[in-house]
Amino acid sequence: MPWELVPIALGVIASPIAVMALLGVLLSKDARRTGTAYLIGWTIAVVVSIVFWDLIFERLEVGAPLGTGLWVRGVHILLAIGFAVGAVLTYRRARTVLTRIAAAQTPDELAAATPQLPGMLRSATQFTPQRALVVGGGIFLLNPLNVSLVIAAALEIALSTVLPAQRAWLIMGFVVAAAAPVAVPVALVLARGAKATPVLERLRSWVMRNNGMVSAGLLLVVAVIQLGKGLDGVFGTL
Repeated sequence: MPWELVPIALGVIASPIAVMALLGVLLSKDARRTGTAYLIGWTIAVVVSIVFWDLIFERLEVGAPLGTGLWVRGVHILLAIGFAVGAVLTYRRARTVLTRIAAAQTPDELAAATPQLPGMLRSATQFTPQRALVVGGGIFLLNPLNVSLVIAAALEIALSTVLPAQRAWLIMGFVVAAAAPVAVPVALVLARGAKATPVLERLRSWVMRNNGMVSAGLLLVVAVIQLGKGLDGVFGTL
């Protein structure tokens, strides 16, 4: 079902590293060009990944009639386990960061509470559009959870009963949904330039405190959906 692709698409961009990298790029020099390049790199990576796995499942002749096949159920269950583990690890890491942030009394202590942030932002100030393009695509492709989410999305599309033309629209819809959270801040910078900095600073502060929890919640939702598909009809056959 198309609605089941929504939490998967949101989970793609909810990665704290991806969000922090995006905000770092948008708060850097020449933010318009580097932000646009990051968006292009991210979008290309999403397109390549979803099309690749869609072609794989098409070559394997995965379709709606096989939706209850044993091996397909196994894939769903493996994905569910992976997302559940990812949700737990993300939640625990987020709790640790939140505790450190709450105890921070100075900017230096706040920076120490989020060790992934300072170096990333220092690096981002020297980003070129070419580097931002590579970083945007690389962060997506090198994140195992992102790859797993794309596999889950491609499997959902392959097992749907839609016509080929509608299948293409589902793929396009997934790409748009996965790219939109990157595109919106970039569009804000393109429209407002330096005036967007206060908004981005507030967004960065919110992300530092809440993004891990949101990411863990989305991964848990996807895990439950995948587990339900993996176990669908199993108990009725026992």
